[in-house]
Amino acid sequence: GGMLTTCDRPHPHYHFAVSRMMVIPGDKIVTGPALMKVGPVPTPLALPFGLFPNQQRRTAGILVPTYGNSPALGYFFLNGGYYQPLGDRMDLQLTGDIYSRGSWGLRAVSRYKTRYRYSGSVDLSHSTLLNSRPEYPDFSRQRNYFLRWNHLMDAKASLTDRFTASVNVGTASNFTNNFNSSTGDYLSNTFQSNVQWTHQWSGKPYSLALGLTHSQNSLQRSFTISLPTATFNVQRVFPADWFRGDHTVVKRNALDNIGLTWSSSFDNRLTTTEDQLYLDNLPVLARQMRNGIRHTGALNTSFKTRFFTVNPEVRFTDRMTFRSLRKAYYASTDTVVTDTVPTFAAPFEWSAGAALTGKLYGMYTFRGGRIKAIRHVLTPTAGINYSPGNDTRVSGPFGPGGTESSYLPYDIGIYGSPGAGRTGNINLGLVQSVEAKVLDAKASAEPTAEGPVYKKMKLLEFLGATTSYNLFADSLNWSPVNISTRSQLFNFLNVNVVSVWDPYATDTNGVRIEEAQRAVNGKLLRLSRGNLALGFDLKSRKYGQPVGGSAGTDRVVGEADPGKGADVNFNLPWRLNVNYSYDLNRLWKRDVFTDQQSQSVLFNGDLTFFKWWKLGFSSGYDLEAREWTPTSLNLYWDMHCWEFNLNVIPLGLRKSFTVRINVKASVLKDLKYELVRPFGNDRQLLR
Repeated sequence: GGMLTTCDRPHPHYHFAVSRMMVIPGDKIVTGPALMKVGPVPTPLALPFGLFPNQQRRTAGILVPTYGNSPALGYFFLNGGYYQPLGDRMDLQLTGDIYSRGSWGLRAVSRYKTRYRYSGSVDLSHSTLLNSRPEYPDFSRQRNYFLRWNHLMDAKASLTDRFTASVNVGTASNFTNNFNSSTGDYLSNTFQSNVQWTHQWSGKPYSLALGLTHSQNSLQRSFTISLPTATFNVQRVFPADWFRGDHTVVKRNALDNIGLTWSSSFDNRLTTTEDQLYLDNLPVLARQMRNGIRHTGALNTSFKTRFFTVNPEVRFTDRMTFRSLRKAYYASTDTVVTDTVPTFAAPFEWSAGAALTGKLYGMYTFRGGRIKAIRHVLTPTAGINYSPGNDTRVSGPFGPGGTESSYLPYDIGIYGSPGAGRTGNINLGLVQSVEAKVLDAKASAEPTAEGPVYKKMKLLEFLGATTSYNLFADSLNWSPVNISTRSQLFNFLNVNVVSVWDPYATDTNGVRIEEAQRAVNGKLLRLSRGNLALGFDLKSRKYGQPVGGSAGTDRVVGEADPGKGADVNFNLPWRLNVNYSYDLNRLWKRDVFTDQQSQSVLFNGDLTFFKWWKLGFSSGYDLEAREWTPTSLNLYWDMHCWEFNLNVIPLGLRKSFTVRINVKASVLKDLKYELVRPFGNDRQLLR
């Protein structure tokens, strides 16, 4: 006549009523016939006998799958399998997916952790998706795989060595399945990996990093792999200390402050496509790899005058390549043959420059009133950069019909070629900000002995303009003027404006010419590009301040995830975040222009209603295309010992809904009902 439940209320919301049971402490609970009741109401869920875990430690067990129906793939069971702890430092979860029309998938997830040493996880999945039937002409088979590996070394494990890994690699179509992929993975079209080992010599200013990187684009099905990569860095050192033999100089002059930084990099890079990555093609891929070495260094110092700070610098770059291009013209056939020849070369280049910065302050004070003072800060900058150039071009009869032309023999190197022409740029910039000291109405409501309380308020957070002038250019010496501003209006609306203004006019083909825009239409500058971004984040007064002062999460309810559960703070009544973006690209032909515009609105937020219900939403609208961006609605209901999740994707190819109701306690995590089902897609779930 007992009951078994995970609810801690005096009158449990649910329980299993049993005729008899045997409790084995630290092991399990064995029951006879059991009937599940919600409150006093019996349900059809009855068991002839029951085995319930009664342990605090992790135990192995079966993972109950989710079921549903797909018009394209048939009836399915998802994420069913087995969980097995592997000691105290590692576990393993094996799950599978099966569809009634022949598709299937397997997944292995393992987590590991050794305290004070390292932690990580490995996620490997494979799926075979069959579209249509083998006897039909539109039949296709997709074989997908994906590997995710994250490894983090604890900072306490070593003072000199560190190893990290973040691997995300697989087939481009792996996440096109609507049912077993998250919205973030489905919308992502780039995946990157980085595995790196770093060694820092104790007490020395240099370090070494070895690793591999990977980047792929699922839309273009392209791969870029760098294996291996090596970087040797020397932090800033002071050569004057070497000759003095004293490294504890407190006050340095301009010569003492001359610092040297150095970096050497090696890269072995392959750029290919997904269909070329297979074992039998490795010899071909090895021949396509490009490699090289690059050394970069700089000598710089800094000294101050009464009004300005001056920072002179000399920079140098040495690119080492092991292959180069060679062109040859054959007059008999009037053809130009391009070959890649194995040869070593190290084209060198250097540049020098100096930057000057300063600050000018202006203050205006008021007598009485809410505003006490307004301060205006101007930050002018000026700099000059000179590069003599290192022209590595080879000239000859390489054009059509043997005409004179040129080419860059080292352009196939992964680090490119030195700049060909001499440059001398004068860079000019001006940044300003305006802020006020105003009366704090809230703090001044309670009089104090010190008098009124003032606070700072930014009227103009940032307003800047930059341009440059090339001393050695034959024409078009001035570069376009970049003007940007950033501020916050009414203490909640964030405003960002970026614009590009050109002082030169264009011809009837839209090409910049050596003619001032003022001579064409009387205006000093013409607008070529612009961007406006507006955004605000509104919160209720109690948002972020839970009852009792305990810290809570601000996270909007996300997609139902059986492995994570919900983490929702119901003390946060509501939140709304809205961002608007407007982009303008103006194409000029003399005094006539054509505008290319794009604008969109993105918004998300959440709302707590009743007492234990929270609704989260995320969406947007493209005002030019007049289309909705990916949208999701999420409903969460906390039922004390139970929880309810509803995720709806109402638009697009992923149009579907997920319903999940389950017991919160992990001991009965498989006591659940979960349903995933598409709607309104007419067999268009797969791209």
